[in-house]
Amino acid sequence: MSVIAALFFAAEWISGSYVPPAESDAAAFFAPARNDIVERTFRTRDVTVTSAVWRVAAPGMRDLFVNGERISPTALPPLTPYRKRILEESFDVTAKLHRNADNTLRVELGNGWYNPLPLKMWYVYNLRNYLAVGTPCVKATLEVAYADGVTGKIATDGSWRAAQGRIVNNSIYLGVVEDRRLSVDFNENARTVEGPSGKVVAAGAFPKVIVYNRWAAKSVTQISNGVWLVDMGVNATGTLRARLRDVPKGTKVRLRQGERVWPDGTVNVSTAVAGQIKDPRKGPLYAIAEQRDSVIGDGSPDFTFEPRMTFHVFRYVQVEGPCAAPRPEDFEVCAWSADMKERSHFTCSNARLNQLHEACRRTFRANLQSVQSDCPGREKFGYGGDIACTLDAFWANYDMAEFYRKTLRDFLDEAEDDGLFTETAPFVGIASKSAYPADGQGNGQMVAGNGTRAAPIGWAVGVPVIVDSLVRYDGDIASVRLAYPALVRFIDLIAKRYPSNDLPECLGDWIAIEPEKANCGLSGLAHWHQFVSLTAKFARLLGKIDDAERLTGLAERIAAKFRTDYVHEGGKVGSGFQGEQLFALYHGLLEPKDVPAAYELLKNDIHAHGDALTTGIFGTKYLFEYLPLHGDEALAAQVAMHEGFPGWFHMLDRGATTLWENWLEEKSVNAHSNCHPMFGSVDEWLIRHVLGISVCEDAVGCDKVRVDPQPIPGVTSASGWFDTPKGRIAVSWKAMNGKLEVDSRVPEGITLVGTLNDSN
Repeated sequence: MSVIAALFFAAEWISGSYVPPAESDAAAFFAPARNDIVERTFRTRDVTVTSAVWRVAAPGMRDLFVNGERISPTALPPLTPYRKRILEESFDVTAKLHRNADNTLRVELGNGWYNPLPLKMWYVYNLRNYLAVGTPCVKATLEVAYADGVTGKIATDGSWRAAQGRIVNNSIYLGVVEDRRLSVDFNENARTVEGPSGKVVAAGAFPKVIVYNRWAAKSVTQISNGVWLVDMGVNATGTLRARLRDVPKGTKVRLRQGERVWPDGTVNVSTAVAGQIKDPRKGPLYAIAEQRDSVIGDGSPDFTFEPRMTFHVFRYVQVEGPCAAPRPEDFEVCAWSADMKERSHFTCSNARLNQLHEACRRTFRANLQSVQSDCPGREKFGYGGDIACTLDAFWANYDMAEFYRKTLRDFLDEAEDDGLFTETAPFVGIASKSAYPADGQGNGQMVAGNGTRAAPIGWAVGVPVIVDSLVRYDGDIASVRLAYPALVRFIDLIAKRYPSNDLPECLGDWIAIEPEKANCGLSGLAHWHQFVSLTAKFARLLGKIDDAERLTGLAERIAAKFRTDYVHEGGKVGSGFQGEQLFALYHGLLEPKDVPAAYELLKNDIHAHGDALTTGIFGTKYLFEYLPLHGDEALAAQVAMHEGFPGWFHMLDRGATTLWENWLEEKSVNAHSNCHPMFGSVDEWLIRHVLGISVCEDAVGCDKVRVDPQPIPGVTSASGWFDTPKGRIAVSWKAMNGKLEVDSRVPEGITLVGTLNDSN
């Protein structure tokens, strides 16, 4: 074996023998194809190793081992626009190396997002047409330092050994098939491959995806001969560790995962389906692209199966196949999430609100899988609009600084070439206006309203909202400088194309209760105003006074157009739906004289619906910010704690342990995700208004904060804390005999700006 100190060459992208099929042969992607494993053995010196860091870049899935011990908490690396940037993660393996001995590095590879199946999302979007794709591969360097000052490197190259693994199918959407009968033989050298075209950069402090919690099954119920339903108790994202016994050699056991069960007790897979390979009228390869893992037994009387080259969202698992009757202790959830630092704690006297808080947090963690996703099953995409409406709720619970810096960079990477911000980052093909192709078969390209890759403005606005949050919560002015040129470029492109501000319609108040969805032109104009106004704010922060004046003037013209087009006599906005009133009120688009009437119309409509909301993705966030800020804490509480449809308690009463994508239960049974953060904006209200800790809109690194607990009907006490860059703010309060007793602690360097109502 070579002495490590002698090896100083650069790392190369390497893989094994697998080569993806031709793009024209969709069926071939579904055929069995064993995953690749690469490894290298080297000998350390007879000197103490003081430092050993393994730096690994992989665009697909990767499981890492040193001397047979797994060092990667999950197999999921950071997802980025691989044509622009691949993040290199660092693993400290100092304690794993043996002194003066042979040591082996091993990487097991999977497809991930770099070699996805040609599934048609909603019969239209084939991710392979938009993502950077290629052969699963790895580029890695082990850097070792010894006590005598000698250093050395081991880098990936063609001298590494390669073998085919026991995984014969793996998809980040459909799951894994493992054949335990197969042997793993390192009888060939690794191949050097082209790899993705992006620059490899250090991941830095970006949090790895870890197993943040584990728990055993709640129950196992036999459905029929050879079929059992396993209830894991709550919804989660990650993998399942299953202990299986008495599986005959050569037979297959299937694990089908879902978020619900049908009335007959079988698992309902439909809320997390990934898509279809063809229009079903043409004969699909997978009629329903469900979450399903399978293992083929090797005759062992007892073994554990964990499909690490995928991740699913599930509460229920249907076990099918010949094996001994399973027991609850045979199954363990490995719940995945980015390794997030807790930023707050909240509890109150109302058990239902505490339950809602936990459901929100469980939903948030389930959707932090390298990107902040809309759902962790069917899509797994990082939508700018979803981030814009939930970002404050995420910040209220976790330190999101490094996560959102990476998210911002993803959107900037996608906009680098044409200046257009995309609906998702990485871009997966969804643009501002889409329609099925004329042939109705889902084989054509999407039709875009303001550019072939452009997001609807309500989703593009996620970019400046992220930047603004990094300033307010983390004091990150560097991100303002980084993003500012791209923000101005985008504004200039859109303003030139639409000089009268007649942008294509947006998506309205998405998933509002029909037919009370905000006018799509109205919502788009409000978000266009928000985008420009935030960029004007950044110009002022950077001292670009001329830009600030120009952008402020544009924002004023947009507001004037909004009033001309959508504001009617008596403060009615559009058709007067709750979301429409809130778009105008929240974004400050009304003349001052119209605000009181518009606000009364909003409250009257809430009362007319039994103190319940009708809002969608944006209006819900706006409602829980606007009502408390204007003295209507009790009304906000009545909406939040509304019993029955629509609302969060309606979800909880029907067994939800994470938040639904749709207020309507019938939609959430078989058409929408049951683990969707977008209605989690209510959790922001719990921290900011019930507990009473709120970071001001003009804060820089939490330097201006309101501490203003607001007692509400049904809650007699609350306590908790919120961490800032300047230290921990702690609050506890209780209401007794009509009086409010508050105990609060605020660190030095934070300015208290008075009560919420006084500041407005």
